[in-house]
Amino acid sequence: MEVNEGLGRVIDCLREKRLGDALAEMEAYQSSHPQHTQADRLYAIRSDFQLMADYWKRGFRDTQLPALYQTLLQRLYVLWADTLRDYSIGHSSYLSSIYMHVQMIARDWSPQNVREEMEAFVSDIAMLELEPENKREPKRQELYRQHQYQMNLLFDYVLTSGTWTDGQASAMEEILLSPTIDSNDQQLLISSVMLAAMEVFDIAKFRTLVHVYEKAVDERVRQRALVGWVLARNSLNSVLYPEQIQLVEHLLEDKHCCQELVDLQKQIIFCINAEKDHQTIQQEIMPDLLKNQNFRITRNGIEEVEEDPMEDILHPGEQERKLEQMEESFQRMVDMQKQGSDIYFGGFSQMKRFPFFSEICNWFVPFYFSHPAIAEVVSQHRNNLFLRAIADKGPFCNSDKYSFVFAFQQVVDRIPQNLREMLERGEATLNEVALEEMESAAYIRRTYLQDLYRFFRLFGQRRDFSNPFSDEQAHYLFCADSLFSRTHLEPYFNEVVAFLLKRHRLRDANWVLENYGEARRDHQYWTMAGYMVHHMTQEEQQLCDFDEQTCYANAVSLQPDSERALQGYARVLFTREHYEEALATYGKLLTIQPEKKSYRLNHAACLTNLERYETALKELYRLNYECPEDQNVNRVLAWALTCDGKYERAEKIYGQLLSLENIEYDDLLNYGYCLWFSGQVDDAVDCFHRFLKECSWADSAYIIENERTLLTAKGITEPEMQMMCYML
Repeated sequence: MEVNEGLGRVIDCLREKRLGDALAEMEAYQSSHPQHTQADRLYAIRSDFQLMADYWKRGFRDTQLPALYQTLLQRLYVLWADTLRDYSIGHSSYLSSIYMHVQMIARDWSPQNVREEMEAFVSDIAMLELEPENKREPKRQELYRQHQYQMNLLFDYVLTSGTWTDGQASAMEEILLSPTIDSNDQQLLISSVMLAAMEVFDIAKFRTLVHVYEKAVDERVRQRALVGWVLARNSLNSVLYPEQIQLVEHLLEDKHCCQELVDLQKQIIFCINAEKDHQTIQQEIMPDLLKNQNFRITRNGIEEVEEDPMEDILHPGEQERKLEQMEESFQRMVDMQKQGSDIYFGGFSQMKRFPFFSEICNWFVPFYFSHPAIAEVVSQHRNNLFLRAIADKGPFCNSDKYSFVFAFQQVVDRIPQNLREMLERGEATLNEVALEEMESAAYIRRTYLQDLYRFFRLFGQRRDFSNPFSDEQAHYLFCADSLFSRTHLEPYFNEVVAFLLKRHRLRDANWVLENYGEARRDHQYWTMAGYMVHHMTQEEQQLCDFDEQTCYANAVSLQPDSERALQGYARVLFTREHYEEALATYGKLLTIQPEKKSYRLNHAACLTNLERYETALKELYRLNYECPEDQNVNRVLAWALTCDGKYERAEKIYGQLLSLENIEYDDLLNYGYCLWFSGQVDDAVDCFHRFLKECSWADSAYIIENERTLLTAKGITEPEMQMMCYML
């Protein structure tokens, strides 16, 4: 949406409740934009404000003053919202064309008339059964054509309309809940309301969506309303409309609503990952599927590849292996879909160039065979059971089903005859969805979100709309919104954060964690925060308010016997060279799991760094005896021997480590120290050279500073250190 600096200053003042300044900024905007002037409305607000101020200045105490002041703030906000809408339409050729087209239509847009038209359509469709059979189908097509045209206009009207009055909102709510109106029409109208409220927050539209979500019997209507109010929310405007908070808090008293919101948050993340999932499919899954199929795609269409009769003789069992590999690849894709991935985005994103998708409402209209745009295709292939199955039971969102129908029409004549006959008989299927699943709230919500994602990602005029899936604003991450902080949804945040961490969305997890109230910062909270920081890059950690050591320390203090928290705490203490505390923490872990190798090894490493070599070596020799092939054990043992002055034994182990196929660069470095300490300076220089060649980030100074304390303890003087730097 086009942003204006002057209108931005108005809303900033309103959110800070500086009504006088907001009025002044609005007056300044109107004087510089006379084409958008609504001077009478602004004058009325200014007059009422001045009257209230004069009354107060004379020393009168008015108990209603706070309420009156809030009302004036809201009146000015409504004026600002309508002005912003006019400004946005005026600066968008696309929105201007929609708006002008709607205004030119001589039609009564009152909710009462809209309702009568929508109910009349349902009645007319029902009355078709009384028509003679030869007249029924042409009349049906004409009714749907006229009605879809009316719905397109209604969609555009709502999208470009100003703020609603409470009366308009109540009347529209009745339309969206009425059992006498077609569900497809209600679903389409909800999408228009949502888009309008997303662009300019309107408490009346928001309230309507919330009430429809609460009261709707039709699950498809209900789920669209849920997605609608979540994406239309605006916590910044809660200071102007505390009703927004009250509406949300009332909803969150229902545990079922809380769980639906958690599921919705996860599904939105899956949508955002659609491009990444497409990359996985293209690079990892599709090559296997294409490699093992019996068709090839040519410029003339799809051709069947004849099997080589010698293949079974030369490579017995190869056919079965290919089939198994293809089944595994296909099953992997099915599993991704079951988990919630939008696996069809990449393929269908190429099919959104049909003229059908130039009309904005067609991105949101539920799929139905009687849609005028596909009526001809359906008529031509009415007996094709494959097409019917795809439309009725295919695992696609609505816009993808329309894409499929248009694409099917273009390629059906180029499909081999035998395959075409299979499709017509319905013998070929594509991962059909069970009716019970299709009617579930989760499935309905997921497919609708996929429709939305495609619209904001692929629609030609998408830049005229605020994208809720954009990383810039992160509006999609509603669990990080202050509107949900300290509410009944907070106990569910842990589930959301765990989900985000599992998918490596660390920034999102950080924002949700920051939205917790103090009372909810429990053991699990601090453990997840510590895990998050540990997996962040240094740049990300600098932007994060959490410190890994503090997180794990808090987690341990709240639950001293938590192995997970102790493990994280011990690791960060060791990394930061707090070896005494790390030793004690690994000691606690060993009381929980006395034989766990990693705990024993890290415990010994702490002892080594604390120069308790005798005790460390006892533990390391025991580990080496139990796990002679464990190179990590050998690595720590070699270093402990080096530190303890047992260079000959250490050299033997380093010889084994450096003979491995994949050499650890730290082994080169530590072996260099071992050689230096034992007086083999020339060999040490060669070893350090190898290390520096492999590790471009390191230099000679690093070799000295990395172990300066140990070098000094071993009697290496400063001049010797400088000579080593010179040699390197």
